[in-house]
Amino acid sequence: MEIDVYGDERQDVFWIVGMGLAQRHATTMRPGAVYAGQVVPALCATELKIPQPTPIGRDPRSKPITDRCPDCAERIAEGEFAETTWDF
Repeated sequence: MEIDVYGDERQDVFWIVGMGLAQRHATTMRPGAVYAGQVVPALCATELKIPQPTPIGRDPRSKPITDRCPDCAERIAEGEFAETTWDF
């Protein structure tokens, strides 16, 4: 029997690069569950426009972007979050 050390309280956050941005922001909205062009809120209240999916065989333009929003990082540090970096 597995014991869930986080209970049901652990929140997933996704580090994404919104369209037109050059920094990753964290959001609790699962990026794959929303459509391209939809605006979702980041933890720091920045509005993130979901980019178009990258065609098969190409690397996402956001992949080399590693700079993370310090406000989002601070909010993550305050909570019990499971972090995932997500590229489209």
